[in-house]
Amino acid sequence: MDQFQHEGMEKVNSYTNFSLKIMIRGIAWKEIEADTSKISQDLREIQKTVQDYGHRLSNIPMKVDSLCHKMDEILKILPDLHKNLTDLKTEVADLKRSKRENPETSISRQERIRDALGTVPLLHQKGKAKEIPRPKTRDEQIQEILNSIK
Repeated sequence: MDQFQHEGMEKVNSYTNFSLKIMIRGIAWKEIEADTSKISQDLREIQKTVQDYGHRLSNIPMKVDSLCHKMDEILKILPDLHKNLTDLKTEVADLKRSKRENPETSISRQERIRDALGTVPLLHQKGKAKEIPRPKTRDEQIQEILNSIK
């Protein structure tokens, strides 16, 4: 090979190496560019999340103020509530005591319900038990009405 061919081959090799380097750099750049766009997208999502949390955090003082106001209202009514509950507890204790002392005059809740429904409670008076009447069926009620008309 003469010198001219040798220089030509070196130039071709040099050009080929240069082209390969450019191609490699181009491929690397495309990979970097893809990574960069992914990073940019991730950064935008992070920024959006930070803005969302910032908005939420900016609402916290208003919510705290609202809760403080509600707590103040609750604290204002607590003494009255405590007093009313204490009075109620005393009244219930008095009612229980009066029921124990005088059972004939006190009417139980069940007795009041039975009186309202028109039934006689099961009571032991003078050694005799009165039974609760059995509710009438619809047919018995109709028959009773027909008998009262005759």
